[in-house]
Amino acid sequence: MTACSTTDSATEHSDAAPAERPLLTKAEANKTVDTYQKANNQANTRRSPALMARAEGGAVLAMDQAYFTQIPGLDKSDVADNLAPFVYVNRTFYIPPASSKADWFLVRARSAHLTHGKPGKLWSKDIRFLVFKRSGNGWRMVVARDFFGADVAKAPHIALDRAGLLKIAAPDTKIGETAPSQLPDLVTDLWVTGGSRTPLADTAALRTGRSWHAQRNENMGDHAWVDFKKTTPYAGDVFAAKTTDGGALVLSDSAVDETFLAKDLQSYIKLGDSDKPFVKHTPDARMGKVVRSYAQTEMGLISAGGRPSVYSIGTQLTKVDATPTAVTNA
Repeated sequence: MTACSTTDSATEHSDAAPAERPLLTKAEANKTVDTYQKANNQANTRRSPALMARAEGGAVLAMDQAYFTQIPGLDKSDVADNLAPFVYVNRTFYIPPASSKADWFLVRARSAHLTHGKPGKLWSKDIRFLVFKRSGNGWRMVVARDFFGADVAKAPHIALDRAGLLKIAAPDTKIGETAPSQLPDLVTDLWVTGGSRTPLADTAALRTGRSWHAQRNENMGDHAWVDFKKTTPYAGDVFAAKTTDGGALVLSDSAVDETFLAKDLQSYIKLGDSDKPFVKHTPDARMGKVVRSYAQTEMGLISAGGRPSVYSIGTQLTKVDATPTAVTNA
């Protein structure tokens, strides 16, 4: 609102444009994060998929519920570290105007240990961006990815309007030659083809994605084929926020399948310990075909000139389909 003049306050007040109303207030957003933390920590303590559904949605929920399934095959100390109580500190909220019809808001924060009910030591210097999406009458966290290590310096400044509200980038509107909605396909292509012709800039996350494709046949010898293919994501969400340099921050989800196929009846595939919890029948059998399904979330940037990059990719095994060999059934 503009300040009123002493000479013609009534006229100025009547002509002033009404202030944009936020989708929710910062106090409400802060309470949303508090509620999320409490529910998430309770779900982790109890290893409860049902409780986690009160805190999360979309691909993140599918990934965390699958992690609970996988726990019996994982290292106990790693599980304890991953599920340790946490709290988000140094929060900054980016809330769109209600007029945008958006159903989400963005949070920038750092993770800290929860010690005796209070924030303790920071987990790291990483910067996390989280998306909360409206679900019914409440909110669920649906994407959370980090800028970490040397890439912390790449964390962008988010663009705000005159009212201090988030400027949303339309997912299908191109910035230069790249639309935010292209990021999931660009990421899955790293798994499927190695991204030999990808427009993605060189980052640590890109190199990790390429390594999955490059190393897929390691330890297979001449006994099996291994291949990746893009598949339908759990949610297919794309959230994009404009940045002050004219580009966009993008958070999204994607999915890939990894297929192992034995080359002959004398060859077979043996499930690893982390795969077995997903297979109810004969997990110790010799398999002729195994399909491992992964859900992913990713975070990237599009420059003002349209150059895309990916800085964080989260991957979680969510399903294993395994077929015993004919020899096993004989």
